[in-house]
Amino acid sequence: MAATSPSEEIDDVKLSHEGINLLLNNGFKEAMEIFTKYRRYSPLMSAGSSFVSFMNALMTYEEDKLDAAMEDIKETDKLCNSYQDGFMKSLKHKLLKKDSSESKLSVEERLQRRILSADCQLYLAMLIFSRNEVTGFIKGGWLIRKGYKLYEKVYRDIGKVYEARGEKMEETPEMLVEDASAALEVEPESNSKPADSASNHSNNEVATLDLEDDASLSQKDLVAVEEDALARLKGGVSFGYGLLQLVISMMPPNLLTVVNLLGFHGNKEFGLKCLDTASHSTDMKAPLAMLTLLWYHTVVRPFFGIDSKNKASCIQAAHKILGERKAAYPNSALVMFYEGRVQKLEGDLDGALKTYEAALEACSEQREIQLICLYELGWCNLMRLNWEESLLAFARLKEESRWAQSYYTYLTAICQGALGQVETAQELFREVPGLTKKKNSQLESFVLRKSNKFKKKLPTQAQAKLMAIEVLYLWKAMPDCKEEALRRMLKECDAADSDKSHKSLISLLKGAIHRCLGNIEIAMQCFEDCMSRSSAKEPEAHAAPYACFELGAMLAGGQATASKGKSLILKAKDGYKDYDFEQRLSVRIHAALQQLKGVE
Repeated sequence: MAATSPSEEIDDVKLSHEGINLLLNNGFKEAMEIFTKYRRYSPLMSAGSSFVSFMNALMTYEEDKLDAAMEDIKETDKLCNSYQDGFMKSLKHKLLKKDSSESKLSVEERLQRRILSADCQLYLAMLIFSRNEVTGFIKGGWLIRKGYKLYEKVYRDIGKVYEARGEKMEETPEMLVEDASAALEVEPESNSKPADSASNHSNNEVATLDLEDDASLSQKDLVAVEEDALARLKGGVSFGYGLLQLVISMMPPNLLTVVNLLGFHGNKEFGLKCLDTASHSTDMKAPLAMLTLLWYHTVVRPFFGIDSKNKASCIQAAHKILGERKAAYPNSALVMFYEGRVQKLEGDLDGALKTYEAALEACSEQREIQLICLYELGWCNLMRLNWEESLLAFARLKEESRWAQSYYTYLTAICQGALGQVETAQELFREVPGLTKKKNSQLESFVLRKSNKFKKKLPTQAQAKLMAIEVLYLWKAMPDCKEEALRRMLKECDAADSDKSHKSLISLLKGAIHRCLGNIEIAMQCFEDCMSRSSAKEPEAHAAPYACFELGAMLAGGQATASKGKSLILKAKDGYKDYDFEQRLSVRIHAALQQLKGVE
């Protein structure tokens, strides 16, 4: 597409928002045309383009998209921290021979650039963390630290603009511990920065954009920021504040220790409040704030929750958000995706399947959204033990998705085996080692270990069905399964009970199924059996710590047994090491202990 002419003026605030709304309303091609055409016009349009790359990368987790998004974000950050406008704006100034005073950055532009730069640090950190590499935690932690400093300064500067107007800014954040600002004051030397840092500019360049350090700004400059623009900027910085708070509050203990040393303490409630503020603003990131809230209520909270009240609250909160946004995004595949998540939580798998099928049809031009909808279709059918339909979805993902192909191959194999096609299942299991890319990934370590069992021996149909039920448990899908499917699962567990190597795993799964059916005493007995059957040579070493946690969580819900329940949760935390999905369980343990702490 041809570049915009140097003399062309656009309202980049309005156009960037329109581009993101087009993206959410399935106008992926049109949105990309806007951001491709105007990417170099201004930092805001560059940020909009990077925002799209970031969303696409997070939806697929594919390496090439992660790399492309990181490069786009770094380019945007560099532009935000330069003295110049975007290429097209600066060229226009030169051609029209505008003097330097006219091209001086306004207060609004300075605040906008600092917010966008902070967003860049946050996006980069999230992309780095998504790769689950040890070195990434150091780089990501540094970027979050830097992003927080930027958000903090902007929020303080926006407060000064409000003061200059004779007003007070509402909801001043109390994000960190009292000494946090001191902990964050020391910038690392340039030679200590991560090699792939988004910042190629000096600390002096960053400082020039700080209103507090710019003596040339007058009271007139501050008052000149229009009320609508100020509200938009507040919405923009609230997104970053909120997301940081939410992410930090959910971190597992091993990461939280490091984060706390940097002065960070997450405040979940404040984070949610900020995200709500951002979602109702006119800032370009308002739709992302809305999607973040839906993700939290339909994915994160159900995963962390240890009681049924939590689930009901998740559904209610998600319904409220979806109801408010339905008019703005009537046919959005992404919004339909979350509608399907809510239907799953409600146990309406038939409704969820219809919603995902409609979403899949609506996003025919956007492969990334197609893949996540296809994934949910596979899972909805797996939850109904509909092996054939789930096989079709996972087999397609195996071929079309470049993320975690070993995982999709594993899911395809267990569905194939559950249908009785055990020879084909064995061939698929044998493919898994060659598709495993990250040895430090808990997901890939799990599917590799399970698949290696069938290098030389055929899996049985009963084993394949048991492995499918295990996946349903580990992904916390059992509570949303229908009673008919749960009772079928019990029968499949009984059919596999002759395999001595799976005794403890079967006890864990039967306990989880009975708990979902409301058979509390039987469930507790199954969890106790699982723990008693555990041994150092147990091939399914994750069964015992998970059973210990499940039993503890059940007992913690009763007033008379709360103390015993908490001690079992602590035992699950400290008494077991080096098992499958250890970090996943540690996150749930942390959430459970935090919840119990709030009750005490």
